[in-house]
Amino acid sequence: MDLELEGDEVAVGPFSADVVLRDTRTGHRVVVENLLEATDHDHLGKLITYAAGLDAHWAVLIAKTFRPEHRSALIWLNSISGEDSGFFGIEVHAVRIGDSPPAVQLDVVVAPDDFAREVRAGTKPMTDSRRMYTDWWAEFLPALHEAHPGWSNARVPSSDNWMNFPSGRGGIRYGLSFAYPTGASHYSLMAHVYIRDGASVYPVFEAQRSAIEEACDLELEWEPLGDYRSSRIAVYLDPADPTDRDRWPEYRTWAVETLGELRRVFTVPINALP
Repeated sequence: MDLELEGDEVAVGPFSADVVLRDTRTGHRVVVENLLEATDHDHLGKLITYAAGLDAHWAVLIAKTFRPEHRSALIWLNSISGEDSGFFGIEVHAVRIGDSPPAVQLDVVVAPDDFAREVRAGTKPMTDSRRMYTDWWAEFLPALHEAHPGWSNARVPSSDNWMNFPSGRGGIRYGLSFAYPTGASHYSLMAHVYIRDGASVYPVFEAQRSAIEEACDLELEWEPLGDYRSSRIAVYLDPADPTDRDRWPEYRTWAVETLGELRRVFTVPINALP
């Protein structure tokens, strides 16, 4: 997952969750509960309570060591969880090589059973459209990783017409999608900077519009959405029919280069935000 921090000590009724994150691709919440002792019923119960209260899809318990009964509990919870949800158990250690300073080592001791999930997913019908998009992302992601190593952790192809990639700041994401532009009757391929909190962040970018456009080798479309509640700055390859597989190499080259240019131009303005 590509994760962005939503907050720490996030209120859940009269309690507070240690860390709350979001998966930039899906928008799903990830709740983390941690302790520097062996696992206990109290923290396992808190993890489940916080995940329920925050409608999280993923829950992570971090501890010094895992008691067998708590490891078994997480394994059982994974066995009854859906495809886009689950529980992780992680042991935290300090390690040292020679006289080096201690470093943190996180060992995953419980994780969702991907094989069982794939088997369950394989029994469900997939539409031609979703199968096509899965094939597209399966070819696109390796090209993205080769051109921009370390940018994204995404390895599993989506079956949707869109995917998001991290900007390093919560609430701002780079995205790529096949979509109909407003008023159009055909598909386009859109690369964009998506701003979830458009009311406060979009005007900051818009005030720098001249400088951004001068530095950018792209034709940017500035699109405030929903009275600035969310907004985006987009570039379109128009038309771009996703069913035309013969043109996928052309689309892929454009997408990798365009996303890279957006990232190059917007990294400084994003990092400069208060």
